[in-house]
Amino acid sequence: MQQHVHSIAITCGLLGIKHVVISPGSRSAPLVLAFAQHHNFNIHVAIDERSAAYMALGMAQQKQIPVVLICTSGTAVANYYPAVAEAFYQKIPLLLLTADRPYDLLDQQDGQMINQKNLFAHHVRAFYQLSCYPHGAENHRETTVLVAEAIGLTTFPAKGPVHINVPLKEPLYPKAILPNHIQKLEKSILKWLTSHVYKPLDGISNNDFIELEQAWISAPKKIILIGQGAMHDKWITPLMALKDQADVVIIADVVSNKHAMANVHHVDKLLGSVDDKILKELSPDLLISFGGPVLSKSLKNWLKQQKPTWHFRIQQEPEQINTYNNVTKFLRVDVFETLQQIASIKWNNNHKPDSIFINKWKKVSLDIEKKITAFVQKPIWSELHVTHYLLNHIPDCSNLQLANSSVVRYVSWLDMLNKSWIVNSNRGTSGIDGCTSTALGAAKVNLRPTILLTGDIAFLYDKNAFWLNDIPQNLRVVVFNNGGGGIFTLIDGPTHHKQFTHLFTTPHQHNVKSVAVDNGLDYYFCESYSNLNKVLNQFFEPTNGAAVLELKFDMKKNAKIFEAFKKIKL
Repeated sequence: MQQHVHSIAITCGLLGIKHVVISPGSRSAPLVLAFAQHHNFNIHVAIDERSAAYMALGMAQQKQIPVVLICTSGTAVANYYPAVAEAFYQKIPLLLLTADRPYDLLDQQDGQMINQKNLFAHHVRAFYQLSCYPHGAENHRETTVLVAEAIGLTTFPAKGPVHINVPLKEPLYPKAILPNHIQKLEKSILKWLTSHVYKPLDGISNNDFIELEQAWISAPKKIILIGQGAMHDKWITPLMALKDQADVVIIADVVSNKHAMANVHHVDKLLGSVDDKILKELSPDLLISFGGPVLSKSLKNWLKQQKPTWHFRIQQEPEQINTYNNVTKFLRVDVFETLQQIASIKWNNNHKPDSIFINKWKKVSLDIEKKITAFVQKPIWSELHVTHYLLNHIPDCSNLQLANSSVVRYVSWLDMLNKSWIVNSNRGTSGIDGCTSTALGAAKVNLRPTILLTGDIAFLYDKNAFWLNDIPQNLRVVVFNNGGGGIFTLIDGPTHHKQFTHLFTTPHQHNVKSVAVDNGLDYYFCESYSNLNKVLNQFFEPTNGAAVLELKFDMKKNAKIFEAFKKIKL
């Protein structure tokens, strides 16, 4: 076995990586053995590579530090692709170590081999090809430099996945490296690492800040827009200071984890419920945006119609993100430091804050909240009403995971998140394919109750998430079962082609209970409002184990109720 795999493992350990997700295979055995021998990594085994990659994404989503993925060669690597794309757009740090055969065997009819070079193309921050060293001629320094640079690029200048392809020659199962050799190698690697560190981004330049300050003082109508992102505790102080200012509207996406910093809510429903006159009054002169994408389609469409005098986009990634086609200035700077500086801007006698703008926003926000509450608090058995009930009963300090399709939209429309929750959803690419695996990975690395709200198709699609020996006991999965793909009865396009509904929806006869029971999870079922409270008390009981709760709904009834919800106007 080529001994440079130990340099890979040691470098990962010294740079703070704790969690490693592997999928069993032969070609990857040297890598697996190296990580098993070093630094007390937490090693997790997931047989399905697609599920394994999403599980790693869920871990890194929680910890915001790189998680290592290891798989064998061939199509195993290609199965990582959906999660890699999600991690790229959601800015989640992953380090992919894909085993490969020697490159001279490619296209020579050798088994279990595809072209793995730059396989993920534009969906990784960087790609590295390690040398396939002759046995006894491994270059540990070259390996260390490459791996350290790759790990750095998972977090700087923007977080995301990085791919290292590792060709390995046989034999693949040698004896373990001797302890004294490990110590010598570790000492050498540590010495090199201490003199090679990545510099953080610079703060905002004086000229840029002067421009931002002048815009801030001059604009009577200000909106701060916070997109999808992780919980950043240090951001709380400047955002709370800005929230208290008399002329600043703060809008936080449902998965921004800054919900408590927003001072207006229900924006998703609000913007589709007011007339053009009010919409014009809500328009900003100054927009400051940061974070990932926003879920609300109505918010995105409205922002694309706006032409603010100033739109400052604050971001760390080098790509210029101009979702609404109205950015006037890109600031590639540290978000926290910039927020602090904005919060410190002092008013002068010629320019004083005017509360008319924010009062208008708060009034319509409160008015729509009253109408939403009046609609959903009725004891009606529909997905929307039950989502409202669930959001009032999910335990404090939960880690709430929202699957794509209907569920995440329901939560966005209702906009009633508990301030103690951490909320995540795979909105980078918005696929349903790994929602359960992501939640399971998240549950593995935190002690919070981890609650996944998901649909039946997303649940069944990702049932290999449970193909594990150690399902975390803090995991609770709520399955909204409407018989298959009910989202397509809610959105406008498919509803105009009802004769082809069977081509959009995914009706099925698969059994949610069998998936739960076959994988050793507790199973609960409910299909009536009157029994829901009793079932939830048992389901959320913290001393019980991992569980699935199936909620059965009628797709046509859901669609009818949602049509009534959409018609709510101010």
